[in-house]
Amino acid sequence: MQLLKEDKKVKTLYSFDIFDTLVTRKTATPSGIFLVMQELLKNNPNYPEFLKSNFKKIRIETEAFVREQLTLSKNFQDITLEDIYNRIQINYSLTDDETEFLKNFEIECECQNLIPINENIKNIKNIKNLLNNDNNIILISDMYHSEKTLRKILTQIDPIFTNIPIFVSSEYKKTKRQGDLYKLIQNKYTPEKWEHIGDSQLADYGTARKNKIDATLYPYEKLKKYEKIALNKDNISTEYIVGTAKNIRLFNTTKNNRYNFGASFAGPILYSYVSWIIENCQKEKIENLYFIARDGFIPKLIADVIVKEKNLNIKNHYIYGSRKAWRIPNKITIDKFITSIFNEYFYKFSGKFLKERFDITTEELYKYTNLLDNNKVLKSKHRKELFNKLINNQEFKDLIIEKNENKTNLIIKYLQQEIDFSKRNFAFVDINGTGRTQDILKSTILLFSNCPIKTFYFCTDTKLSEYKDSMKKIFMCTPKYKHFWLELLCRNTDGQTLGYKEENGQIIPITENVNPQKLINWGYNEYINGIIDFTKTILAIEKQLDIHINNTDFYYQYYNYIMNNIDKETADILGSIPYSDIGNEKLNKECAPAYNLITFLFSNIKNNKDTALYFISKERSTKLAKILMNLKIKYKSLRKFFIDIHIHKKRQEAYLCILGIKIDLHCLGYKE
Repeated sequence: MQLLKEDKKVKTLYSFDIFDTLVTRKTATPSGIFLVMQELLKNNPNYPEFLKSNFKKIRIETEAFVREQLTLSKNFQDITLEDIYNRIQINYSLTDDETEFLKNFEIECECQNLIPINENIKNIKNIKNLLNNDNNIILISDMYHSEKTLRKILTQIDPIFTNIPIFVSSEYKKTKRQGDLYKLIQNKYTPEKWEHIGDSQLADYGTARKNKIDATLYPYEKLKKYEKIALNKDNISTEYIVGTAKNIRLFNTTKNNRYNFGASFAGPILYSYVSWIIENCQKEKIENLYFIARDGFIPKLIADVIVKEKNLNIKNHYIYGSRKAWRIPNKITIDKFITSIFNEYFYKFSGKFLKERFDITTEELYKYTNLLDNNKVLKSKHRKELFNKLINNQEFKDLIIEKNENKTNLIIKYLQQEIDFSKRNFAFVDINGTGRTQDILKSTILLFSNCPIKTFYFCTDTKLSEYKDSMKKIFMCTPKYKHFWLELLCRNTDGQTLGYKEENGQIIPITENVNPQKLINWGYNEYINGIIDFTKTILAIEKQLDIHINNTDFYYQYYNYIMNNIDKETADILGSIPYSDIGNEKLNKECAPAYNLITFLFSNIKNNKDTALYFISKERSTKLAKILMNLKIKYKSLRKFFIDIHIHKKRQEAYLCILGIKIDLHCLGYKE
């Protein structure tokens, strides 16, 4: 125990907590340090396998055990690091040297993973500059580390801590939490006034106030709910990913929630994806990446940072393309083109839609399809009949090819202008898709080159097309998850690429003229800055600690949270993103609006069939609107909930549904 010396009475005593007030960890949690140790101990032959494989859990449980044991047997309020490792030594038959190594190894890992909270250190410097003989600054910590260890940790952060007194609970066996450490210091200094700052609601604020200390609670950054869930599964990469996001929020003085969302949610997900792409490129010697507009814009920004920081021989390009611009029919692609149209957009498959997609006149539409130029959606049976009719009509196909001949020539010129096909050292990057657009693009490339193409996708659905000369590489290759909402994270201010034109010998893209102001007003620039800052920070940690941070565990936890338990703050950020539907690019609305009873009923009167993002809208909406949304999802329409007659002769089903209650019509005398 440290002996106290008599001190003169001081006018004002300034005290500061240490952990999460003056310094914080790069990991998300304090126990993340034990997970770091567990990872680094894997290849150490001197320790039992059980200890190495379960070190984090053993270290946490041993501390709790020893603390309760000594509290009961010796009436100690706190314990030392030596107490903890003495018990580990006994349990796992370690030598003195092996035990000492582990203890010093923990201190070393702690030191390597600490970063300063500069605003509070600056506060100490400002106070010290104003000090006179009647004032004093001290540090107080409830911690198992010794005063000597804490001094070592702090002085490597800033030399100002060289002579500042440190009171640590493990040495005095008294804690802030129970108030006795405050009383001990009170007797030593007998200050007229005592100002304290710390992050613990109980120890640094509640108990301090009870001891008549003018306490200020430091607003240390709390973890997001989805981060807490992700940390339930031990993974060192998740510790650093969440820790990095938490610290970026902590040091973001603007507290802008769009910036924080970019750094905490979108940044980690998209960084993991792009990092995986870069690994693939290094292995396959891919030197040129073509990020496809518009979803490729943000991934390219991340890739630019990675390539620059790691000094890699990879060039990143932003290439203008889209379904509309690249799914152009020619003599090779015509069948794939027609098939792709009939395989998608079934929910809006009408005469008007076909006219726009085939770029034909009203008269040509009627001549080849017998459809009128209106929005009446075709039923499945009629779509199949029409597909067979058009795919076998050479006159119709020749017409479409002829109409698109100039577009095909412009695509070829644009691709040859942007890509050196002779080197075959390139790949495309997208977020989500079936791969059909890339297959049609590859067929177009066949008109001038036999070069195969590769495309990276974050995810695709199981309808992914497979061709050896149009290879798809998938980051999240699982049928379990529906990742369509990820495109929300990749919004961009560009309009859709509509095609190409030639100007002064250059082929330039024709893009939809959209007003980017809605996305900018949403906070797009701040969002981008958050993603970039996350990327730079995580790369710096990788470099300093010589580790590679990348895993998918955290993403699956984030995914399940967003789909099933999304909180209102996150729902408001995601749901308010300005979004345009594929095939209706001029719309610029919130992707998942908040509803009240009136607005939801009105949207249904307008026959709004899009329920894909209801899981976001529900959390933003009123209670009554949530109930109606659930009913619509269950019964397909509100009308079918209120009253519906269902008859299916083959299944021998016949019932009347009133307010969700089904009445079997057979009981009322109905016969097939």
